[in-house]
Amino acid sequence: MNSEKELELINNYTRKPLKAEDVYTFTVTLCDNEIDRDFECFSKQSIETLKNLFVGKTGISDHSMRSKDQAARIYHCYIESDPTKKTSKGEIYTALKAKAYTVITDSTKTLIDEIDGGIKKEVSIGCAVSKITCSICGKDMKAHECSHIKGRRYKGVLCHGILEEPTDAYEW
Repeated sequence: MNSEKELELINNYTRKPLKAEDVYTFTVTLCDNEIDRDFECFSKQSIETLKNLFVGKTGISDHSMRSKDQAARIYHCYIESDPTKKTSKGEIYTALKAKAYTVITDSTKTLIDEIDGGIKKEVSIGCAVSKITCSICGKDMKAHECSHIKGRRYKGVLCHGILEEPTDAYEW
């Protein structure tokens, strides 16, 4: 636990006030503006919107919606850019980072040990977007306005979808 302010943010989500010794906090990268394995990436504006949508969202195992698979909760999000690192598109790398917590119990000990040991470090997110813009023609792929296929190259340029206008964040 880094500060009383963080504990105050965490206690916005609890039914009873927790003390610093009750919680384990960690940072996670939720998403970024790099093209992923689905040949999609978030625009910088989408990352900015998601920053607000993900606060309070639950970390779950394997996108399972069962309550027993809930493991952590986000209490703060922020954007981090690295001007020394460029994406495959040549943009400054920008990521949405989150501060999350879990309650320290016998049942969370293994999770905490795996986070600290670098085993559990990657996450995927569940969210909704209104628009997926084609990187080739600029039309909305979600509305089936273009015929380009993500992952294919057109005149040497990789086609990918740019995820835009997020409307909701579900989980991570």
